[in-house]
Amino acid sequence: MGLFSNYRGNIRFWLKVYLFIGVAVLILAVLLYTNRVIHRVEERSQATTRLFSRFIAEVVLEADDPGKMNILKEVLSEIKLPIIITDSEGRPFVWHRVGIPEAADEEFEMLFTIDPANPPPGDIAKLVELSKKFDDANDPIPVRFESSTDVQAYVHFGPSRLENELRLIPFIQLALFLVFMALALQGFRYLKLSEQRSIWVGMAKETAHQLGTPLSALLGWSQLLKDQLSEGRTEELSGSIGEMEEDLKRLSKVTERFSKIGSRPELGNVSIAEVLERTVKYFHRRLPSLKADSTLSLDLDETPLVRGNAELLEWVFENLIKNGLDALGETGGRIEIRSQFDSSRNAVEVYVKDSGKGVPAPHREQIFRPGFTTKQRGWGLGLALTRRIVEEYHGGEIKLADSHPGRGSTFLVRFPAA
Repeated sequence: MGLFSNYRGNIRFWLKVYLFIGVAVLILAVLLYTNRVIHRVEERSQATTRLFSRFIAEVVLEADDPGKMNILKEVLSEIKLPIIITDSEGRPFVWHRVGIPEAADEEFEMLFTIDPANPPPGDIAKLVELSKKFDDANDPIPVRFESSTDVQAYVHFGPSRLENELRLIPFIQLALFLVFMALALQGFRYLKLSEQRSIWVGMAKETAHQLGTPLSALLGWSQLLKDQLSEGRTEELSGSIGEMEEDLKRLSKVTERFSKIGSRPELGNVSIAEVLERTVKYFHRRLPSLKADSTLSLDLDETPLVRGNAELLEWVFENLIKNGLDALGETGGRIEIRSQFDSSRNAVEVYVKDSGKGVPAPHREQIFRPGFTTKQRGWGLGLALTRRIVEEYHGGEIKLADSHPGRGSTFLVRFPAA
């Protein structure tokens, strides 16, 4: 029973945990996939650069053909990578997409005379430094003639704009994930506060309603006692006093019930049959004023005791009977209560059936939610309190077992046997 109750009490917590874990797994999967795409783009960039270096070996280093430089520029215009080509000593002589304008014709010859270890300040020094930075990320690709094993030049390349943008995606995704988590937490917090406000408002109104009935009766009996004394009808006083005592007991019972909400009540071995008999007896006396054309029947099988709190269990069945009476409408109807023992579940079951208007299909999943009601003067707390008493305090189960429009509803309450 304790495990079942704890599970019911923590189901919302676990739903939130599963939601956040699911989102985290999704974000992780996207990050891994993005990294895989980036790796494939880098591999393609390296393959493209290797092919380009072979082209350089064929056409650029053949100084006897001045038109080859124009061909190189045309090829470079189609390549989206930042590239710096240096000779074997590290002197840059061709570069592309690095943010530095190409050298003028009179400056080109000078490039092969500089000391790469101590380049002149300006664009040349920037190119030498940038080529070293490229080498930290990607190994330079050597260029050789087919007839020679000596390195004639190196192709240094950095990440393309696409790679840089892709590398930003994980950080963007992480930022979006954090924003989503913050909004989700704020949303959960708002929903919780809204639900708590609804519960407190409903609890206040329900308290006033529960206390109002016996208080109104006591005021009526008080006036009746005054009339009986003033008219000398002393023989009727004992009956009136007895009714007042019943209403005072009722007032005390209501107070005790609300005192148990919010704290763990003391449980003992309780007879469901006795609880049902007391509850039905209470309504039988008031049925003519509540629903004059209605009947309330009770069918009890022999059932074992359950672990429970009698006061709270009476409240459960009172709420279900009141709910049934409200569903009957102005024309009245019948409410049937039946108890039985389910040996396969080792549980005591109570069915509360009414012949009222039934619960519409869209509302069946919401009737136990605090604040939800279809009544014009309802507060949406009766069934919510009933469920909490049954499931959280007694480790039981309550559900709408059956409902048909115009033919009534049946609620099932199930408690583990002691």
